[in-house]
Amino acid sequence: MRSLQLLTTVSVALSLTLACNAQDGQAPKTAKLDKKVYDHFGTGITVGKAPISLQDALKNAGKLTGKTIRVQAPITGVCQSKGCWMNLGVLDENGNPPLFVKFKDYGFFMPKDSSGRTAIVEGTMTLKQETLAETRHYLEDAGKHDLAKKITEGRKVLRFMASGVAIKKTPALDLANFDHFGSGIKPGGKPATLKQVMANPKQFIGKPVRMQGPITAVCQSKGCWMHLGKPLPNGNPPVMVKFKDYGFFMPKDASGRLAIVEGTLAYKQETVAETRHYLEDAGKHEAAKKVTEGRKILKFVASGAALEKVAAPVKGKKK
Repeated sequence: MRSLQLLTTVSVALSLTLACNAQDGQAPKTAKLDKKVYDHFGTGITVGKAPISLQDALKNAGKLTGKTIRVQAPITGVCQSKGCWMNLGVLDENGNPPLFVKFKDYGFFMPKDSSGRTAIVEGTMTLKQETLAETRHYLEDAGKHDLAKKITEGRKVLRFMASGVAIKKTPALDLANFDHFGSGIKPGGKPATLKQVMANPKQFIGKPVRMQGPITAVCQSKGCWMHLGKPLPNGNPPVMVKFKDYGFFMPKDASGRLAIVEGTLAYKQETVAETRHYLEDAGKHEAAKKVTEGRKILKFVASGAALEKVAAPVKGKKK
């Protein structure tokens, strides 16, 4: 009897072992695209079928409607409320995206600072006629409140319902290659470009912002302010940066260097005296005398800043 029980036990153990080995021998699930290169959302994007370009997707939209496809394109807009939609491709003359992407079952969202990165999306594409309320809602999500008030009909857009997304990672900034001021800039989030901020300033107002842009002017009295970006047609700077609590200054010869600033952005209506003062600080004494009204500008109060180091001059070869 004991021999029979032992035989039964051995048989069961052997069966379990064989079953486990059979499971181990099954083909592994398809791996996702390299996680060192891509951030994955939803079901992600697996290794295998190559994505088509946005241009090809648009050209063949009729044939591809309703089919599961993969599309690769640059992100040009993201919902600033939750990250629950994104635009792929350059907006047309009416401000509509070539491809408007939403996420299956409201199951995942995109980082709100994803604009400028390359995305691969997998899902289905359809032509969608939005209601007036829907179009206004999406414009408001993008921070375009004035435009939302002006529209009188819903837009017709290609909508992509994504089950999985992969976004190409942004190479980390080498912050050791920067001179730091104030609280400096610590490793972390990718800074928005000046171009991205100027495209829709309202979505950045009153929020903590990390931004980068070229320095085009610095206070020549103390270095207590700087301008980012080329002057606008009216002569005003795209963004004027001041430094929190008057706590640190910039080198007066910093123009031409790339700056990363961290802080808050706001619209500022200057008085005549303030505008004249800043023009005089910039050495523009004649322009200061002609000012009859204060300028309205975007002012950034920075708690920390980092300036890309100036490359050391290459020494000439000795003869």
